[in-house]
Amino acid sequence: MADYGLITKNEYGGVQIDSMFQNFVLQESKNITLNFIRDDWPRKVVFVVPIPSSSVPPLIAIKPNSSDFFVSILGYTMQNGAYNGMRITGGKGSNLLDPGRFSINFDYIVGRGIGTAPSGAYGMAVYDSNGKVCFHSSYRYLKILSTHDFVLPAPIPYDDTYPYTGTYPYVDISHPGVYNPYYILTPNWAGTGTTDYTGGPPPHHFSSIVQISVGMKRLSTESVRIGSFVFNGRAKQDYPIPFYFRTDPFTLLTCTV
Repeated sequence: MADYGLITKNEYGGVQIDSMFQNFVLQESKNITLNFIRDDWPRKVVFVVPIPSSSVPPLIAIKPNSSDFFVSILGYTMQNGAYNGMRITGGKGSNLLDPGRFSINFDYIVGRGIGTAPSGAYGMAVYDSNGKVCFHSSYRYLKILSTHDFVLPAPIPYDDTYPYTGTYPYVDISHPGVYNPYYILTPNWAGTGTTDYTGGPPPHHFSSIVQISVGMKRLSTESVRIGSFVFNGRAKQDYPIPFYFRTDPFTLLTCTV
């Protein structure tokens, strides 16, 4: 139970503003297009997108605008103890590197816990017992609209069927009544596997290590597809490496500001 602040409850009994939980303040809202190159050198398969620099970890939500390609947040970048960027990748959902070049457009928002009031601002403020701001009416806050838990089956990069496109499962998530939200997918995940490329039918000539992630792509204003996909690969004439993929339950949050 909160000891300081304003406690409000909705029809579901959820506490919205109190002294125990700090809300995430909107710091940045942008649209970006990333141009991927996988058929030439240097390849462009992972991008660092700058975000406002701070030692406070960010909460980032994305809104994919493509129904053809998955987009994924691989992680964050830091410099001098401050989070200053996010690593983004994307792909089709196949071992094949076609198309070799493609673009992905998406919107994103960056939220952070900010414990001070905005300078010179008027409005209602809620503080905790340490004097930190839990809520201020001059800020815009991220609002969670729905949560969805699911399990994504493991992909099969090598399925012994030429031309070795592999099998990459997906899950379609519907959120009726929640239109065009931003999404937060957790956990962020990336791993590796091995597939066989030959340029023709068997016998197999060499194996290729592929890098795999989990991302999302738009289906409609009220639904999104979550799936695994290959975002990079390279030839390796060696015995196939052990495959690793995380199949723990995933959680998808829909949110807005």
